Amino acid sequence: MGGKRIPTALTIGDPAGIGPEITADLVARGPDSGADLYLVGPAAVLEAALVEAGAPCPPVVAVEKILAGFVPDRFPVIVDVGAPGETYPAGGPSPAGGAVSGRAIETAAAMVRRGIVEGIVTGPVSKEALHLAGLRHCSHTEMLAELLHAPECQMMMVAGRLRIVIMTRDMPLRQVPAAVTGERIVTCVRVTDAALRGMWGIERPVISVAALNPHAGDGGVTGTEEREVIVPALEALRAEGIDARGPLPADTLFCRALRREGDAIVALYHDQGMIPFKMSGFEAGVNMTIGLPAVRTSVCHGTAYDIAGTGAAGSGSLRAALDLAVACCRTRAAERAV
Repeated sequence: MGGKRIPTALTIGDPAGIGPEITADLVARGPDSGADLYLVGPAAVLEAALVEAGAPCPPVVAVEKILAGFVPDRFPVIVDVGAPGETYPAGGPSPAGGAVSGRAIETAAAMVRRGIVEGIVTGPVSKEALHLAGLRHCSHTEMLAELLHAPECQMMMVAGRLRIVIMTRDMPLRQVPAAVTGERIVTCVRVTDAALRGMWGIERPVISVAALNPHAGDGGVTGTEEREVIVPALEALRAEGIDARGPLPADTLFCRALRREGDAIVALYHDQGMIPFKMSGFEAGVNMTIGLPAVRTSVCHGTAYDIAGTGAAGSGSLRAALDLAVACCRTRAAERAV
């Protein structure tokens, strides 16, 4: 793949899940992604997965050496975040698995802060394992928001040209209406607009915002949040020069997006956005965090403990995540050079 090479940290996720084997499969299959890959995880687990996949084992480098500024002369390399004597029980979440997953994320963030990498690609982690390990945050988005000082970052799901931002993320449905505030909508749309400009090079993005209630409230018959909260927020955004449209009924909005109307959708709650996303691109979809100082993409599936080690897991979503990270990093570099 031609173009600027992108130094990228790829964290393998929970070592007891499918992260190690899909990482090994990606490395074994090639072709060159255009990324200089730092594979971040416990070296022993990664090496075993690479041997199983029939791929050569890259050199192993200590975290401290990488963070001190050492630049390898060839890639990929393994950045070892395993602890001496640490093991990861197969078949489910464990404190050890959560701890090493957390260290990998922290290491990738530190590499961003030191200017070592431009992109982060993350393998699947277990929220339960992160919790068992005593971590304060149990998801990539919240961890990276804190580690990279980006409290306003947002989660975007990408499947081809379909881009869906999930505004309230993992929240009980009963709490969603109170969380749909004008301030939150304005922040989410601003971050989305900046990402579309900076990482996709879209000069004037069109952002469609979903309604909360059926039929966009139906004039107040099925709800008043549209006219009381969402409409004023979108009017304020348009006054800033952001092309924010809506609120649009969700039962037709995603069909319109698939017909290439607009550049991104803001879904107000998890299932409103995730169901159409997974129906459209589950096999090669990408989860990304926008609003960070680096590009971060991820697989759109979980740890799949039940099939780990069976050879049934495919690396399609991880490959899509890496390809998108490289493309967005290159666009961002080009936009900044103008």
